Amino acid sequence: MLMMTTARLETAGTINDTVEYVYRKVSEHDPRNRWFGTGRTVLALAQLSILLFTTPAALMVPVIGQNDAPHCAGVQSASLYCLGHDAIPLEWRHWGMAAILLLVATGWRPRVTALPHAWVAYSIAGSIALPDGGESVVRIVCILIVPLALLDDRGWHWQHPTTEPNRWIQPLSYACLLALRLQLAFIYFDSAISKFGVSDWVNGTAEYYFLRDNAFGASYPLEPMLIWTSNIPALVISMTWGALVIELLIGILFLGTRRWRKVGLTLDIVLHVGIIATMGLWSFSTIMIGSAIIAAMPTRRRTTFSTDGTRSTLDVSELDRDRSRRPDVTDPITATAGPPEAIGSDER
Repeated sequence: MLMMTTARLETAGTINDTVEYVYRKVSEHDPRNRWFGTGRTVLALAQLSILLFTTPAALMVPVIGQNDAPHCAGVQSASLYCLGHDAIPLEWRHWGMAAILLLVATGWRPRVTALPHAWVAYSIAGSIALPDGGESVVRIVCILIVPLALLDDRGWHWQHPTTEPNRWIQPLSYACLLALRLQLAFIYFDSAISKFGVSDWVNGTAEYYFLRDNAFGASYPLEPMLIWTSNIPALVISMTWGALVIELLIGILFLGTRRWRKVGLTLDIVLHVGIIATMGLWSFSTIMIGSAIIAAMPTRRRTTFSTDGTRSTLDVSELDRDRSRRPDVTDPITATAGPPEAIGSDER
């Protein structure tokens, strides 16, 4: 009986610790920082490049074996390309979505532009004739970051927050950020693991053929150097297998701590800059970098305090942990002067 009681107490303690940990993480969560703003801007500019450098007719080019674009069957009918049918010219829709993306890129009122941004991402990925992996990824990312943007009450996403985060939206925002990290980790894991089933990736020659591909191969001014490099077996094997290793590392690091996520972001940028240099794919690579910036961002809230006219910034969670490790000793200065007055907030 005593052992059963002890086991129950240990289980209850574990549950309480878990609940306390989750509560602390959610209460500290505040995505209103410049990382979030930079990520949204990069995503919007990547999508905007698709609309600016591709004509509406080219996006809707007929494809053998598919119905004519825009695709408006089932849930795709909610696309901006489908609403109103022929009553609204395709060009108007095209440039209207470009205007929305430009507004998002400026950083104006994330709370207001979040849903239109997600709607545009959904429309492009679901209705154009030949969406690539980037359009599919950004559709998911833009939907997942809607709760983060709804928590963001700043006038511009480059500004520092001046209010406390909304307690009702915080849990959903935190859950969606975790889902985004899991989604990106899965994408990179899946991309790397699936390549092990392709002989060119296994034997280390995939980059040799990619660089010579007529559609996605290397282009000037880097083409001569890259082609020369790929003729050296050791280098082409390093390039091919190096990409696999980097993808696996990114998938692991995005599930780690803040410092590890920053390392993962660095590797992500290196990988996709390399893809741009060797294969082009500008919009895809930029979308992946923008998504990684948001996934890697720190979201722990920091609070600025004032004591005797001076300001100092303290990490609320670190302060709480320090107190839990120290004995309860009364500070004669703070005991007489009283607690410092909180005057604002900043993010970390």
